[in-house]
Amino acid sequence: MALSATAPALAERRPALALSGLVFFAGIGSMATEISAARLLAPYYGSSTVVWANIIGLVLGSLSLGYWLGGRIADRRPSTRILGMIVVSAALLVAATPFISRPFLDLSVSGLDELSAGAVIGSFFGALALFAPPVVLLGMVPPFAIRLGITDVSAAGAVAGRVFALSTAGSLLGTFGPALVTIPLLGTQRTILGAAALIALGGSLLLGPRFLAVALLLAVLLLIPPGAVKAQQGLLYERESAYQFIQVVERRSARYLYLNEGVAVHSIWRPREVLTGGVWDTFLAVPPLLGRPGARVAILGNAGGTTARAFGRYYPDLRIDGVELDPAVSATARRFFGLADNPRLRVIDADARPFLRRTNARYDLIFVDAYRPPYVPFYLA
Repeated sequence: MALSATAPALAERRPALALSGLVFFAGIGSMATEISAARLLAPYYGSSTVVWANIIGLVLGSLSLGYWLGGRIADRRPSTRILGMIVVSAALLVAATPFISRPFLDLSVSGLDELSAGAVIGSFFGALALFAPPVVLLGMVPPFAIRLGITDVSAAGAVAGRVFALSTAGSLLGTFGPALVTIPLLGTQRTILGAAALIALGGSLLLGPRFLAVALLLAVLLLIPPGAVKAQQGLLYERESAYQFIQVVERRSARYLYLNEGVAVHSIWRPREVLTGGVWDTFLAVPPLLGRPGARVAILGNAGGTTARAFGRYYPDLRIDGVELDPAVSATARRFFGLADNPRLRVIDADARPFLRRTNARYDLIFVDAYRPPYVPFYLA
């Protein structure tokens, strides 16, 4: 008798659990898509505040449109199948972005290179074309789920609260997971495909086991080698770190370090020369101008160690502290720029301003080379 009484209750809970799972996975997907959008655009347009503003603004606008459309459709056709198909469609659109983005962004960059506002315009329309459609669909999920979850008007508040709590919890995971784990370890392409697989898994909870094949197919795509994020002649190495996109390019027996959109060269290495013919050489003139070489120097923004290498050659008695924000840049420099070959250099992986505040060291000279064209860290300006 007890078993027969609990069976209807379990049957009623299954759709509610499936709906809750869908909301949670859609929340993960929407924020993972936003974080990945910034990293996907960074090699082409950088990661300035304006680029981030474009991405955040477009995501919020797309979600807003999705909320409105989702509420209207849910009132007219409150069907779990329709919601499931919306979510699976969003998953397929998200999964397509890393494969269609490269030719699209290459074309947009070449067309906007001559404009001073090219990064602003390009990042706006790039984010609009690539990410607005799936985010609109994901925005339809919360109002649709609330409509389907309400079986008693007296419990409407509890249903709405549960939907928004699950969606926000998923969004938190979709924010910190890519930023701290998957993008640095797996890269942007696999992060996007993983998010798409989770979104499709959420849709399959409503649509049934047959649609689980979509999530499995997207998961299999994770095995595809991502290839070069931004291919160019002479490319030796590239990686995505927790902070930025890193490339090493070799041309005419010299190696060049590029970050993000590659507007500027951040370091140069030649096997038999320390002088570059670039701005790094001008730092060498400072000690003679002051009339004293000093004993200890700090370089804020060490990157590949170009300046430190020259100082080690021409001022062999100096002790040099090279402060670099990104440990991945330092690791790249050790591999390709001979960073470990400079006995005068101590590499410190830290943010420059907090480092200066907490260090007990005293320096005769401090060189600031942390500027990253076309934008400057305001707290080092």
